[in-house]
Amino acid sequence: MKIRAFLSLFIVTLIFCANASTSFAHTVKSQGYSILNIKGKTIDYELFLDQIDMLEQFDTNKDKYLENEELSLQKERIEAVLQKDLRIEVDSKPLTMEMLSMEVAEKASHIGVMFKLRLTADEAIEQFNLHYNLMFEDSPLHTNVLLVHSGEFFYQNILDTKNKDVQITIAQPESKSVLWKYFVLGIEHILIGYDHLLFLLSLVLIASRFKDALKIVTAFTIAHSITLFLVATDRIQVSSHWVEALIPLTICYVAVENMFVQNAKWRWQLTTLFGLIHGMGFAGALAETGLPKSNLIGSLLTFNLGVEAGQLMVLSLLLPFLLWLRKFPWYRKMMISTSCLIFVLAFYWLIQRLQ
Repeated sequence: MKIRAFLSLFIVTLIFCANASTSFAHTVKSQGYSILNIKGKTIDYELFLDQIDMLEQFDTNKDKYLENEELSLQKERIEAVLQKDLRIEVDSKPLTMEMLSMEVAEKASHIGVMFKLRLTADEAIEQFNLHYNLMFEDSPLHTNVLLVHSGEFFYQNILDTKNKDVQITIAQPESKSVLWKYFVLGIEHILIGYDHLLFLLSLVLIASRFKDALKIVTAFTIAHSITLFLVATDRIQVSSHWVEALIPLTICYVAVENMFVQNAKWRWQLTTLFGLIHGMGFAGALAETGLPKSNLIGSLLTFNLGVEAGQLMVLSLLLPFLLWLRKFPWYRKMMISTSCLIFVLAFYWLIQRLQ
């Protein structure tokens, strides 16, 4: 029985660590963003490409960094690449692309190049085809997050080597449909948010009663909801780079504390402080998607409810199992071992994000 329980806890640890490692691999491999804002017959296109994807072709001095001066000297060459591999068609007619600006920028803790493009059709755009073939030749693992806004219309997709062509029909949805999309987006964010999930695991490892775990989770919820609202509505400004670095630091601290603290009586206070930091991280993720100005509060609220729903889904599966394992005398040793693994993984993320 002891061996079986040991293996069960070990498997849980592996699942969390494997999920985290896999997800982190997705963050360090190249990822771009395509944000399209459509007004009438005009498409304003914000295209972000990770510099990792562009070094092979455009790093002329081979110092593994792109600079604005370096880009401006190759403007015509870069424009030719965009014209060749990025195309939007309306009624099978390619729209003319105008590059308004191009500069080195930071987005979601990635350094890259931000392009501001404008495409104009002959009449109001109701449907269009997007062909995206940028960077795949040099970076076959490259992905691009596609977000399209037009009034209340909101569309999202992932562009990759298997999904280069998408057709989008603009239809103004009902308010309830928009809110539901942001609710689902909140659930998706927490379920793939490996760092937030690992933080929750490290928090509740020490809880010996359901009551203690509930206080911890409630404190985390209230705290991150506060900063999520403040940052998402521009009440406060934060650096996404430093927020992303602070998140693994909070995991490291809790993991170390687990090795020395015997009970969770005051853990909720620590959770409140660190929850404020994680809320900024949630806000950063939401900023990449964008919020409809006409229903800002409603969309923000449903996104946050989605985060909570996803969080409760995970904890409802995890907590009963952890509380059952607490019955065994060796649980303390296993908790310390698990916390050591969590610390190593979080410290690795910290180093990566500080670079």
